[in-house]
Amino acid sequence: MNLKKICLALLLIFSSVALSFSEVISDSLLDELVHSKNRNLQNTFMNDDVVNLTLTPNSELSKKAVNTWTLDAKPRFTTEKLFYLKKSTLVANSDNPEKCDTSINGVSKVIRSISKMKGVQYYSNGDKKWETLYHKSNLIDSLKTKKAIPDDLEGSADGKSYFCIQEDNSFGTCVYKLDYLQRDKQNPNEVSVCFTNAENLKYGPITAVKSGNLKISLVVTEQDTFYLVYMIVQVKYPSIPFLESRLSRSFNARVDAIYKWFSMSF
Repeated sequence: MNLKKICLALLLIFSSVALSFSEVISDSLLDELVHSKNRNLQNTFMNDDVVNLTLTPNSELSKKAVNTWTLDAKPRFTTEKLFYLKKSTLVANSDNPEKCDTSINGVSKVIRSISKMKGVQYYSNGDKKWETLYHKSNLIDSLKTKKAIPDDLEGSADGKSYFCIQEDNSFGTCVYKLDYLQRDKQNPNEVSVCFTNAENLKYGPITAVKSGNLKISLVVTEQDTFYLVYMIVQVKYPSIPFLESRLSRSFNARVDAIYKWFSMSF
């Protein structure tokens, strides 16, 4: 291949990469994200606020994530948060950097490592201290028997569904349905999981969130040397003033805790 053809091939490659970036996230949003404090941006909407999601990456699985809410009643709380995460940071955070797999398949295994959510910490704004969010976390065989089973890390996550049980610091025993999607043969490569509460969530004696009224989605989109990590939480709960403020703080804390679990688990 002569020099002219090599230059043309390189130009096409770089153009393709630049195009994929611009298709997934605008230059202005990426610049704002990279230069933001802690490299993340967040929007939160309460009650009758007009929900205007401006941080959603223009990718297949991100678009699916914002459309998982199917109830007629709108959520009382919606938050979206976008993180910029370098692959080198995942390696630096790893206990075994030499074997740290930062490919989309490595990401797929991490977000299926539900047992590793046990012990994750979050900052309690109510109590003004760090606490353990999940005292227990594992997959279960069914809603009926709730027998613990190992994490399933084999193959692609695409189309897989599970149930998991967690002992939550605020809500006690919680059961979720997990739905996974994975795209690893397209540009961009990405993987997602949606947590839906399969049983009521209790806050003390109060039913805080009825079954199916909470959606927590995590979408990880590969962009060359970094990942865009997009999270959206949608939840409907009773209109009780003291409860609303506590729940909104609680769900915001969970976004950061789940991101921490993801970024520290490689």
